[in-house]
Amino acid sequence: MAEDEAVKLRKRYEAAVQERNDRGIHLIERNEEVCIFYEKVNIHDQLLREGAVSMQNQHEEIRVLQLEQRELQRQIDLLRKGVPEKTEIESSLKTSQEELEATQKKLHELEKKLETPENEGRVRLLKGHDPDPDQLEEECEKLEERLAEQEQKLLEKELILEEETRLTDRVTKKVELGQQEYANSSEASK
Repeated sequence: MAEDEAVKLRKRYEAAVQERNDRGIHLIERNEEVCIFYEKVNIHDQLLREGAVSMQNQHEEIRVLQLEQRELQRQIDLLRKGVPEKTEIESSLKTSQEELEATQKKLHELEKKLETPENEGRVRLLKGHDPDPDQLEEECEKLEERLAEQEQKLLEKELILEEETRLTDRVTKKVELGQQEYANSSEASK
């Protein structure tokens, strides 16, 4: 009976040791799983920090691009204020050119009438004094100088308009690129 008791006790001891070993193995496996989960959590935390830094950098970049856009828009507005002057100058230039053409045409017609011997009324004495050729030449030079000045002003305005168009296109491309990058980063962070 004592032997039976000892055998039973030994079997119970072996069963308890086996159960303890099994639980130890399960504990080690669970501990390894916990370590793996901690590593995953650390990786996710690192990714979140990097994502936050990246988002902050992109927000800063967007802010800088918006400031650049505002500055370029301000410059565009200033240049556009000069555009009405361009239309005035073009109008004045056109008027001056028309006057010059009309004057030259009239001068040419008068020269032909004067040179035609069949025209009996070609000589007509007028009251007052006729401008001498030097005065006429001086007037023509003034008109030509005025025309040249108007053409120069028109050229300057056209250059300003080209610069404005180029700046506008560049700003538009930057803004579109910034918006696209922001949209891509927003989708990636989701």
